[in-house]
Amino acid sequence: MNQQAPINPTPPLAIRSAVEHGWAAFSHCPLVLMGFTLISGGANLVTQLFYRYESGQMLSLVGKPDPIAIALAGGAWILYALTGLWLVVGLMRGAQLALNQGQPRLGELIRVDSRAMLRCFGSLLLILVVLALIVRLAQASSWLLTLIQPLLAPLPLVAGLAAIVYLSADQILCLPLALIGGLNPLAAFRSGRAATDPHWLQALGLTLVLLAIVLAGFLMLLVGLVVALPVAACTLTAAYQQLFGKNDLGRLTAV
Repeated sequence: MNQQAPINPTPPLAIRSAVEHGWAAFSHCPLVLMGFTLISGGANLVTQLFYRYESGQMLSLVGKPDPIAIALAGGAWILYALTGLWLVVGLMRGAQLALNQGQPRLGELIRVDSRAMLRCFGSLLLILVVLALIVRLAQASSWLLTLIQPLLAPLPLVAGLAAIVYLSADQILCLPLALIGGLNPLAAFRSGRAATDPHWLQALGLTLVLLAIVLAGFLMLLVGLVVALPVAACTLTAAYQQLFGKNDLGRLTAV
């Protein structure tokens, strides 16, 4: 069983240093990282379009369920999820190698790591479930307060939003812990919370910086995302190494 990664509470989470090291790592091997992002991101986009098409076909058959259309839509969704996980795992592996002055090869990034993808999926699913519970609890509390005191109804929604912001920043290192640290989803969740709580404001700042990087790439359409996603992955991995060091470098890089 995987144990929680060792946590050193003393080093601060330096956002500027993470960004600088992340950009330096990306600049060390931009073509490889951009090439993998283009390949895996392109595959993810194709499967997303296929899923939308099959979903539209399925919805157009009102009252006439077509097993073939349902199966194709389900298969397209599975492929979409798998290519997304493949993209995340490959970028994290490339960032890990680049940060340690290695020269990642495209073949290393393309290689499918089913165990890492499973840990990634489990971690994302756990966070989404917790966020969904927060939203449902806030909605239910707001509905009850509407019956008792309508003026207080917005308060649970505000509290729920605050909890979502807190959790999003608190779990910013969850994916590196699961992929590089090799932790199972629950252990990654706990370790991420223990590591970032003393530096929560810095974690929030890092979250906003990563969102800004991805948003800037999104506004420049696909060309921007090919650069923004690897830079964000390198920055996130650099922040992970600030708190957890480089003791787990073999988790993703081993063939």
